[in-house]
Amino acid sequence: MTNVVKSTTCYECDANCLFDVTIDASGRAIKVEGLPNCPRGQLQLERQYHPDRLLYPLKRVGAKGSGEFERISWEEALDTITAALQKTKAQYGAPAVGFFAGYTKEARPQLQRLAHAFGSPNYLTESGCCFSATMVAEKLTYGYKLKTTSTVESPKTRCVLVWSTNASGSIPPFENHHLANRKKGRKMIVVDPRRTETAEIADIHLQIRPGTDGALALGFHHLIFANGWQDQAFLDEWANGLDAFRDYIQEFPPQRVAAICGISEADLRAAVELFATTKPAQIAMSPTSTVQHSNGFQNHRAMILLSSVTGNIDREGGNRFFNDKVLPKPIELFDVCKNELPPRIGDEVFPIWTKYWPAAQSMLMPDCILEGKPQPLKALLAMGINTAMWANSKRMERALGELEFFAVSDFFHNPATLQADIVLPAATSLERTALIAYPGCAYQGEVKYRHQALPPRGEAKPDGQIFLELGVKLGMAEQFWHGNLAASWEEMGEGLPPDIRKEAWENPAGVTVYSPVIEELVEMGFLDADRQWRINGFRTATGKIEFDSVELKAHGYDGLPTYREPAESPLSTPELLADYPLVLTSGGRQKFFTHSQQHNIPAMLAHDPYPRVQIHPDDAAARGIADGDSVEIRSRRGAVTFRAAVTDMMKPGVVHCFHGWNEANINELTDDTQLDPISGFPPFKSLLCEVSRL
Repeated sequence: MTNVVKSTTCYECDANCLFDVTIDASGRAIKVEGLPNCPRGQLQLERQYHPDRLLYPLKRVGAKGSGEFERISWEEALDTITAALQKTKAQYGAPAVGFFAGYTKEARPQLQRLAHAFGSPNYLTESGCCFSATMVAEKLTYGYKLKTTSTVESPKTRCVLVWSTNASGSIPPFENHHLANRKKGRKMIVVDPRRTETAEIADIHLQIRPGTDGALALGFHHLIFANGWQDQAFLDEWANGLDAFRDYIQEFPPQRVAAICGISEADLRAAVELFATTKPAQIAMSPTSTVQHSNGFQNHRAMILLSSVTGNIDREGGNRFFNDKVLPKPIELFDVCKNELPPRIGDEVFPIWTKYWPAAQSMLMPDCILEGKPQPLKALLAMGINTAMWANSKRMERALGELEFFAVSDFFHNPATLQADIVLPAATSLERTALIAYPGCAYQGEVKYRHQALPPRGEAKPDGQIFLELGVKLGMAEQFWHGNLAASWEEMGEGLPPDIRKEAWENPAGVTVYSPVIEELVEMGFLDADRQWRINGFRTATGKIEFDSVELKAHGYDGLPTYREPAESPLSTPELLADYPLVLTSGGRQKFFTHSQQHNIPAMLAHDPYPRVQIHPDDAAARGIADGDSVEIRSRRGAVTFRAAVTDMMKPGVVHCFHGWNEANINELTDDTQLDPISGFPPFKSLLCEVSRL
């Protein structure tokens, strides 16, 4: 036999890039090709054959957290889980069982189906602190999700306002991304507490204090209206609550905003003029970082309204609406959840978020487990869970240890799996099939079907397969395709037109699909294929852009995108400054790691071997800290040890910690009590701390 080359898709992030894997005569993958700009993809075989990978079902035999497990059969593992879930349901009711999905995301339809068929509304995901809040803020304000981090550049964009994202560390193809390079005829403004690679090439860098994004956005609005730079004709037709909004922004003159944000008034004025008068202009944002503050939801609303005030909403070169394309048939049974099951965790306290997001709010899980609030959780079935995802992570670790039963699937042990009763070995993306509907850009997406490239190592199984087999064990064989994973993907595929489905299954590159709204625009005589509001308006409560949201007001929130200081900051909690004088932000992305993944790959660690805290030279000198020193970072929640990276890229008075290190988890220091009141998101990115040399 000779080597075989198979084309498949990567899953080191969720971009699902096509690549080739070479498999030798023994069936071992020996090479990957076709991912030249992505170290994660290039080194995925290091994880595939990692000596610490979980390959067999395990049962805990020591104390929780001890790491003492023994190998068991799949039959015993599934029987144990089934019995525990049934016991919990009989004793406390089905909602007391939680079903959690972290990474990877591909088996989510099967897990959510299992939760709701079992009778629990409490399917929870990592989206409780990632991405969903920006989507909800945008749908509430515009009726649509916005496209704010496209990998496809619009040649018409003349000015881009890059707010909180750094493409060379976060958006494939990283250094080759269009935001990572200067472009002729395109001006660039960057808003970031760090002087990132993107900020280095900007015309103007606004180096704000973390968590003050909302004040800055309202300061932009103030100057735009004061100078008559708004698109008044558009606003007259399409804005709801504009008069109240214009009254409110009078509270944010440039002098005050510059003081709040810690920037120069001259830079602020120059940035606003450049953005408002250079059209078309686009805002490029992270899908996550703007909302990971105690005030993040309203901050994000203030930011995205800049697109409509300047007339750049859903225009080529501005910020386009994100449209649904051809989608697979839903199998999640979420309609059962909404219509037949009790409230989800979070319905009680974050009803706007749960209205727009089809899951329970996972940030409340520690409260549910430890305090029974807002509802009790007694058992948990999870895939890809890590306590590092939760603010005040040690509390989440303690919560998992107090569950009456906890089972989890993963590739490796982490602080969460060590609290589990049963640990299951998960198949990698090379070892599992999946139907992938990649959302792509405003009008264009992809549908792919990944065929299995390698047999699973050891006794690993695809997560989706595990959930189907549990469905069968729980007496629901018919609903779970008698345990046939391929059949579940095929049923999802029934939602696709036959020709698209056939090509997706047969062509590894998949098939490009388009939103039907393009045809609708053309049929109405609009050949420029943008500004959908001309035919559909805005899919909000009023049919207009919600400057003063009637929906938020109906639930007791401010309808305007009001600014509040971060719950913990030099201005809101000055009494803490004696002990915690530095502002702490965290979670800047790196191309070498996907959250806590890849931190056990030696070749990846060669690029960035230590958990680092970035600190300005002045702040380091005042503390006797030199570059490379071991330092202790303290907050009111605890202390962790990092390595100092002394760099003038940081704003003085602000430190930044990279996240995802199990041995130096910055989220042990973040606050789980001051969640955003609308989304429930934790303030990962604006807190107070102190840094000391060890």
